[in-house]
Amino acid sequence: MSFLFLNFRYDCFPDKATYNHYYSLMNKKIFTALIVFMSGIAFMSSCSEDDSPRPVEPGSQWSATVKGNGEVIGAYPDLYSNYWEYTYDISRHGDKVLRFTGEFPHCRYFSFSVYDDENGSAIGGIDDAAIEPDNGSENPFRISTTKTGRFTVYLVPENLAEDFKKKFAPENICIVKDGVRKACVMVRQYLGTDATGTNHDEYGGVELPLITAINPTTGKEVELPEHIVSNVYSATSNVYILKSDELREVPFFLAPVSKYYPNNSTAYLYARTRLRSDSVLTFSFIPAPIPQKAENYSGAAARYWSICLGSAADTRSYDSLCDRNANWTDGEKAEFVICLKNNPRLAEVKAKVESQQKAGKNVNIMIWDSEKLNIDGKPLSEYIAFMYRNILPNPAWEYSISNMIPTEYYDGVKEPIDHVTNPQKQIANIALGDYGPSGIKLSTEEYLR
Repeated sequence: MSFLFLNFRYDCFPDKATYNHYYSLMNKKIFTALIVFMSGIAFMSSCSEDDSPRPVEPGSQWSATVKGNGEVIGAYPDLYSNYWEYTYDISRHGDKVLRFTGEFPHCRYFSFSVYDDENGSAIGGIDDAAIEPDNGSENPFRISTTKTGRFTVYLVPENLAEDFKKKFAPENICIVKDGVRKACVMVRQYLGTDATGTNHDEYGGVELPLITAINPTTGKEVELPEHIVSNVYSATSNVYILKSDELREVPFFLAPVSKYYPNNSTAYLYARTRLRSDSVLTFSFIPAPIPQKAENYSGAAARYWSICLGSAADTRSYDSLCDRNANWTDGEKAEFVICLKNNPRLAEVKAKVESQQKAGKNVNIMIWDSEKLNIDGKPLSEYIAFMYRNILPNPAWEYSISNMIPTEYYDGVKEPIDHVTNPQKQIANIALGDYGPSGIKLSTEEYLR
């Protein structure tokens, strides 16, 4: 018997990394299917031929890990995050409910998000602390525990939701709105660790959730829809040169809600500038206080914060510092120093920062390699975008960035600084005082003095 593995056309994919990912993923699925075919005669004889389930491994149903630090995905992902997507044609499977069963991962934040994959818009989801655990389990995002916590989440087409709820009274339901033809479910984890909480683990120390499809009338398991290619891998960006890139001052604004696979539980302050090799950018602010245990998650100012540096030319992230790794103290200002790798006085800048750190000051340095080539073979350039990210920002906190008003990013005529109509709500250091960042570019000589 001979086996024919799937061969994709490379030019059908946006880049080589995406091509390799799907080549590996689909061939793995085909190989698994062949093994099942050869060894599963007894299984097949016990199943109906129309829509019976086939045995699968948890994890094999999901995409390969979409790594925040993989330098592939656009829209400025956080370098400390990992994503997995499962995308299917709901227009052909609108009579099925999807069930996700698994263990709560060991991580700072975890969620399910649901998107209309034809346009990347968010249509639903559920955050970690909101997930009701299975009977006999505990949710580790509500209470500190060493027990294994299990959960069940359902993805239900809107037209089936009411009857499904009445019949089975399930908890943890995400709805797919009527009219969506292609649905993408995404699992997110930030700062995943093993069960000890000390070592980094790509999957948060657990298997990815098992996906099964069920008949909403009988509750019996049926055949799972095929995992198809998601549009999340074809992120595109428009490159703009802004007049404000050359200004000495670098204000931060609240980012408008993204229309491309956003995490609706996150708010962002953003800024951008052009940093030359004879300059240094510095900004300081008091970061949001972060709870240290699950009992304090409810009502916290935010769950997590980070500073990300990305290329304004390709919207990918290339450097990041998060609350766990940054040099900062709760309630005190932290300074962030940005310098180009090809700055001829970089060694002196680094020496100054190290001296301040030894003196007990909350100073951080981030080096931007403007000459580094991205996966498209283009240099990152001197145009840098900055993201100050808060997960689950609490609007009840006085200095929450979620209480700011966004400005439009760019409309072909105006840019963010031109859209400011209410600086008390739109410019971070005015709206939030010491809790709002604002940058200034100095010549290297000025900074060292």
